[in-house]
Amino acid sequence: MQMKDFYYHSIETICADMKIILITDEKSAEIGETDIHMHSFWELFYLQNGTLTIQNETESYEFSKNQMIMIPPNFYHSSHFSDDAVKKSIFFTFERVKSNDGDKLFDSVYSVFSSEKPYQLYDCEYPAMLISRILGTEHCEIFAKQWRMKSGAADLIFALYDRLNNVSDIPIATPPKQNTYWVYKYAIDRLLDIYYANDISLEFLSEKLFVSPQNITKIISTAYGKSFNELKLELKMRNARKMLSETHLSVSEIGEKTGYTTTRGFVSAFSKFEGCTPSEYRKKLVDRKR
Repeated sequence: MQMKDFYYHSIETICADMKIILITDEKSAEIGETDIHMHSFWELFYLQNGTLTIQNETESYEFSKNQMIMIPPNFYHSSHFSDDAVKKSIFFTFERVKSNDGDKLFDSVYSVFSSEKPYQLYDCEYPAMLISRILGTEHCEIFAKQWRMKSGAADLIFALYDRLNNVSDIPIATPPKQNTYWVYKYAIDRLLDIYYANDISLEFLSEKLFVSPQNITKIISTAYGKSFNELKLELKMRNARKMLSETHLSVSEIGEKTGYTTTRGFVSAFSKFEGCTPSEYRKKLVDRKR
């Protein structure tokens, strides 16, 4: 597969003991179908037109025009947009920082945003306007752009906070381990989404991000609790399972699409990961549906 450059833009703003990190990239307006992936950030969609289906291995979520969707960190999913879909999306996360301010925001905000499943938000005109403002700064003079994005990021997070805080069954979660690598985490997330089926290496990520392979290893371990090779393999196998269950592609075709040069190599890797061959896995799915 052909490698291509990946461009993204980040902004940070501090409110009391909470730093908001918000990131956009050149894929923010793309529609279509995505492979199974996850990311260490919250992903926020505003669907201006059409429909969106988000799937994991057990559930399917349907969204329609004028709805806002928030996908939590570390949620494995694939997505499919209708041909007439128009959407805007951004990524964001939070970090606890030292503050002389008496206000304590981080724990409260993080708890309200924590979930294991996507949120569906209605009547979201104001948050949608803020997303448009943030994404609409691309042609601003750089000084104005930075401050407009900072202002928009804080307004957006607290607008979402107010909306989510009215939901009674949001779980309380333990805040994550903190570090200073959020932007690198984002870039690693997105590069793995794009290139997981390629034979990419830590050195490839290092060259893309200008970060040493050792630091990338630490970032992946903190963000995912896995090694780089474990994460790549899991992404390959989850997408292989999806194709085995949802398509009529042959085992060799699925192996090629997930980055294996030989069918034997794919079958061997799948068998070790799943405890059965791809053909056996597909047969089990067929038998369950009978």
